[in-house]
Amino acid sequence: MSPLKNRFFDSKIVLNLTTIVTVVVIWYFVAQANFFPAIFLPTPKATFGSLWALIVSGKFFHALLISSLRIIGATILAVIIGAVVGVLMGMSKKIEALLMPITQPIRYLPITALLPLFILWFGIGEAMKVMFLFVGIVFYFIPLVANAIRTTPLEYIEVARGLGATENQIMKKVYWPHALPQILDGLIVINGIGWTYVILAEIVNARNGLGYLINIAGRLQRSDEVFAGLILIALVAVASDKMLRFIKDKYFFW
Repeated sequence: MSPLKNRFFDSKIVLNLTTIVTVVVIWYFVAQANFFPAIFLPTPKATFGSLWALIVSGKFFHALLISSLRIIGATILAVIIGAVVGVLMGMSKKIEALLMPITQPIRYLPITALLPLFILWFGIGEAMKVMFLFVGIVFYFIPLVANAIRTTPLEYIEVARGLGATENQIMKKVYWPHALPQILDGLIVINGIGWTYVILAEIVNARNGLGYLINIAGRLQRSDEVFAGLILIALVAVASDKMLRFIKDKYFFW
């Protein structure tokens, strides 16, 4: 076998495709063997048929737009507030000690347990969905920003001060350039979490969105549509993850 073919078969893409094909084949035979009722495990054919129907009908793209806007809104809030709080915690041990009893425990709370409170506080409209997503991701973002600031090499800061730089200049020229790649990593993390939580956010009084499509399909016991919706969310989440990683590697590679 030629070196070119060896590189092809050893490539990451081929290995990824091999895993996907293997999973689908196993799924097909398990479904055909009727180990589980079709309502629990639809066949790949039924699932991909429903997936294609969602795409062709336009329902997927409309739902994707609505869910994306909710995630983007929550992410903008999380980045703004998370960056401010994270920078303060990263630069001051006293502020970190003051805020840690709030930021750390909330990160470990099951977000679903907070859903009744969000309904009580924000109603059942868009505000509730965005704030639910915001709280679900911001407390993961804050410690990542704080760590990015905290790990800035001390010698860089001392050299800048020795050259007469002000604290604002040190923030702009030392802290931020060092922290930005790690902050982008944090953005990648919360993007994945956001796509995980959007299904929960859209269960309550939603009239659109990917989570809404999955919820309605589940109520109607259309498991093929549920599987199709989950696959589409996974594909969108992976695509957005790849896009953010491309941006990071291309523009924030230092």
